[in-house]
Formats: sequence, structure tokens, C-alpha cells
Amino acid sequence: MSSTIGNRIRLTLSGESHGLYMTATLDGLDSGIEVDRDYIDKILAERRPNTKGSSARREKDDYEIISGVFNGVTTGAALTILMKNADVDSSSYEATKDLARPSQADYPAFIKYKGFNDYRGSGIFSARLTAPVCAAAAIILKELEKEGITFETHLKRLGKFFDEASDEGFLSKKYHMYKYSDDEIEKYLDEIKNENDSLGAEVELIIKGVKAGLGEPPFAPLDGELARYMYLIPSVKSVSFGRGYGFAQSLGSEVADEMRVDAGKVKFLDNNNGGIIGGISNGADIVLSCVFKPIASIAREFKTINMKTMENAEIKVNGRHDASVVPRVYTIMKCYAALAIYDMLVSA
Repeated sequence: MSSTIGNRIRLTLSGESHGLYMTATLDGLDSGIEVDRDYIDKILAERRPNTKGSSARREKDDYEIISGVFNGVTTGAALTILMKNADVDSSSYEATKDLARPSQADYPAFIKYKGFNDYRGSGIFSARLTAPVCAAAAIILKELEKEGITFETHLKRLGKFFDEASDEGFLSKKYHMYKYSDDEIEKYLDEIKNENDSLGAEVELIIKGVKAGLGEPPFAPLDGELARYMYLIPSVKSVSFGRGYGFAQSLGSEVADEMRVDAGKVKFLDNNNGGIIGGISNGADIVLSCVFKPIASIAREFKTINMKTMENAEIKVNGRHDASVVPRVYTIMKCYAALAIYDMLVSA
């Protein structure tokens, strides 16, 4: 099992969805970095479920910083955040613990860990574990903001809804869609949840303020590192940059990012490549998209197997689950991308 990621800034994660505690440790931080508890609380509040389609699990995300901080700043020692799981109900998992939930990690985890893994609330595979990561990453997010690096999200697809933003008016909305209102989206999510179903989504992340020259090809390209961190987020099934899959149906003449010098600065007339070429930032906005599969835990009956008896079975999953990853995942994407960007900046 691999629980640590990073080069200079190393993140180590421990805990499970229904365990007593989870921890996130950041090692490699310089001393003297501000640790703003109010800002951490704000990031955690944004990550918590607060919409009609959200899980009924309501965690307060109570946490303590148990090392690496003194008088409100980092000491240079490893910084560890301890977060409690309080609103835990494992009863719905006991009756189906030997049954593999379709499109969940139950079966491969059963094989890999020989049946000893914690199955409650999906254990280490649950999005619950993004909470301590976001708490730790909030410290880095604020440092990047001081350097003029910011993160914005745009909901490009949600089930049947498809959105192309022509300006940044979407940022004032809860769901970050330009064409559709929050009320329309909430109604849609409510309908899906009432049908005991869930929705996939495609979310764009726009990173502004990264100067040209960041990235370490050939084996640590910036887009590769960002993608690596995005795939740490549960339910992510693909990551692309700029036009992404649209390149496959494009002509080279259509997607050339032409350039001009304006007042002594290089400017791009278009940004088809999403701000990264050859694994190195070019100074334009970094634009990446993550496609999320629909939440797999839905109250419908599916064909499956009993992993212990190796017999066919049926399963109906009950419990507290989201209808979609949005809007909670917006903050998660920002935090995980911030970890990748900051690690590359201080490692360069």
C-alpha cells in the first residue's frame, strides 16, 4: 500500500472512512509559513455536502494540528493534521460485506488485501479521506494565492447538461455552470436521486498565474504530475488538458496556439494546449478537465458475486450517498492541484 506522494513536499495519508481518525502529514514545508485556521475551516466547509443531491452523512470535520506549527506558523517539522470521524453508521455494510458492489473497489481490494481490508464506508477508497488532505492543502493554497496563483472550476458536463462558458459569470453560481441556473441543476439532481440513480460529470480546473518554465521533462512533466494528483481523487476516470479529446477530431491548422509579443510580453492568441506544452508551462492559463464516473452506490438491485463463497448473488446498496460528485469536488480538485503545483515550484 502506498500512502505517500510528493518530491520535496511529501503528503502522507492514513485512516479509513469509518475509522476513529484520519491523518494528513505534510513533510518538507519551510518554516515560517502562515497557518490560518479560518482559511482551513473555509476550505473544509466548501468540501462538505450541502446540496440536495449530497450524502446525508454530516461530518463537522473537527481537526487538530498536532505537530509542525507553533505560534501560528510552520516550524519546519512535519505538520500533521488529526481529523475525527464522528457521523459514522456502518450498519448498512455488515449485511453485504461479502458481496462485491458493482463499480466499487470491493473485489480488487478483497483480492489484493486477502479479505482483510476495512470495507466499512469503502475504507481507504472513500472520498471521506479527501477531508484531511484538503485541510493540509489549504495551507498551501493560501501560500500560492500570495504568489498570484489561483484556481477556478467550471462544470462542463453533468449528465444531459453540457456547458461552454463564454465568460467567468459562472463563478458566482454554486454549481459553476454558465448556461444553467443553480435551481435547474438542483432540480435535475433531485430527480436523479429520487430515481435511485446518480450522474457523471466533467469538471474543468483553470489555474491562473503559473509562470512559463514549470515542469521537469521527460519523466516529471507538469501535466503528468497534475494528472497524477487528479487520479488520487475517487471516481476520476480520465484527465485531459486544453482541448483534450477534441484534438482527435481537429486539424493542426485549427489548434495552433499562435503567439505575439505585446509590450515586451509573450501572449498566446489561443490556448488549445491548456497552458502546457512539452510538459512545461508556457505562461498561459493551465486548463485541465477531469471526468468523474457516476457515484456507484445507488439503491438499485444489481448482479454480483459473494467473494468468500464464490457464488453468484444480487445486491442492493443502502446507505448515505451522493447523487453526483458536484459541487463538493471543486474544492477537492483545487486542493490536490495546489499540492502538485507547490511541490514542483519548491522542487525546481
